[in-house]
Amino acid sequence: MTQEERLIQIKKLLKEKHQLSTRKLAEHFQISFDTARRDVIHLTSTGQAIRIHGGLMEIDQNSVPDFLARNQIQSPIKLKMAKMAKRFVHPGQCDFIGSSTILKQLCPLLNGMDLQVVTNSIDNALSMLTSEIPSVRLLGGLINKSQRYIYSEAALETIRKIHFNAAFIGASKIRADGVYAPRMEDAEIVRTAIARANQVVLVAEKFKFTNISSSPYMSAMLNKVDVLITDTSLTEEQRSLFDSKTQIIPILKE
Repeated sequence: MTQEERLIQIKKLLKEKHQLSTRKLAEHFQISFDTARRDVIHLTSTGQAIRIHGGLMEIDQNSVPDFLARNQIQSPIKLKMAKMAKRFVHPGQCDFIGSSTILKQLCPLLNGMDLQVVTNSIDNALSMLTSEIPSVRLLGGLINKSQRYIYSEAALETIRKIHFNAAFIGASKIRADGVYAPRMEDAEIVRTAIARANQVVLVAEKFKFTNISSSPYMSAMLNKVDVLITDTSLTEEQRSLFDSKTQIIPILKE
């Protein structure tokens, strides 16, 4: 059994048991304790489970956890993905940065850069207040308090008047036909920004292809994605979903 197959089985066990010890995982799969520990670290560091003493605890993937819950998971992998995303930010340009816990970690890295940022994320904007630049336009409208983003028809109209060098977006789920979000308003904001951007940079962990979260609203078709930054290498089937020109960058070496 490959690690990827084992991780899927572990998530199924978590759904039944709600929490598991590393030792029990080693016994169940007949693997070494160190191998089981690496599985635990992978699931918890990518936000698929919560680390507890001696093992891990379930995150309910049927409903997408709110932003604050996801933000409590301090993930060095997400930070590495954010640092990779920064390579696609260029001084003198105007970029859209969507709502995502990974993209929230990108924003502090932009302090001191001479560029313009447009965002619908409260936390993104707050992360860029420590220096005069970049300039930040926080879109106005109704605040979704659990996911901490802003939506309004006026926000959509503002986006339609801006030309972006790049649109940086996250994902709740990736299906064969596109990138999906749990809420229609956020998906609409992202779709509108993508239509106004030269380049689309998607940041999403590999498990977003296989999770079972209820995310019914498409925010982007996969053929619109120019760059995918992910944690580990995709399968051939997953890679084939994207355009042959899409640059796919896993930040962890197998």
